[in-house]
Amino acid sequence: MIKFFRQIRQQLVTENKFSKYLLYAIGEIVLVVIGILIALQINNSNENRKNRIREMSYLENLKVDIKSDSIFYERTWLKNGSKKIAALIKAKDYYKTKVIPNDTLQFLNDISFGGIYGVGRFISNNRTFKELVSTGNISLISDEVIRKHIGDYYLGQDFSVQYAANLQSGYADYLNSIKVFNPKFPNTINRSEIPMMLKMMQRDEFYLLINKELTYAYSYINRVEGYKKDSHHLYTEIEAYLNQKR
Repeated sequence: MIKFFRQIRQQLVTENKFSKYLLYAIGEIVLVVIGILIALQINNSNENRKNRIREMSYLENLKVDIKSDSIFYERTWLKNGSKKIAALIKAKDYYKTKVIPNDTLQFLNDISFGGIYGVGRFISNNRTFKELVSTGNISLISDEVIRKHIGDYYLGQDFSVQYAANLQSGYADYLNSIKVFNPKFPNTINRSEIPMMLKMMQRDEFYLLINKELTYAYSYINRVEGYKKDSHHLYTEIEAYLNQKR
């Protein structure tokens, strides 16, 4: 094709038909420009297609991460939160009444449950979101509303981590200092240490820790219930968007 056009140019120059040569040259330039535009259009189309595939992949991964958060809420705070609060109230009643329970072993194991989720912190499954932000690929999420909701969701998770860290009381640490915890045998208690344990639970320091841990439990359960709803809403929103694009 290139050789064909070159031959035509040479023929026009040889025949000294400058006006025709000029028109031909302009026409050739136009054809080249059109070819370039078509190539760019094809390239842009291919790039857009790749970006949409990447967007769908990121959103599918976000769904997995969000579902993981939701399952964590169900299996931890939403399942055991009320039991934790009941254990703390039982410990508080003992401090106030000074009445030694008949089954001291069961009592000590019950109030120990008040320390669950009092050590450590929940880390949201945010691997996909962190990758989106660090790579700048967050812009691949073309729906602005969904993009904003994703950002708001993970901002809330980050706040939750700090919120929990600020409210944790040290109740669990106090119990572990007077009652050894063995993960293999969590209900094992040295009977000879029971009188000392009961005495330590009569201290004002322990009463203050109970109140702090109750505040932490009530507050965090309330937040977890909200985050559970948020995770469900965002998951449903992403699912609907993916179904629309498929």
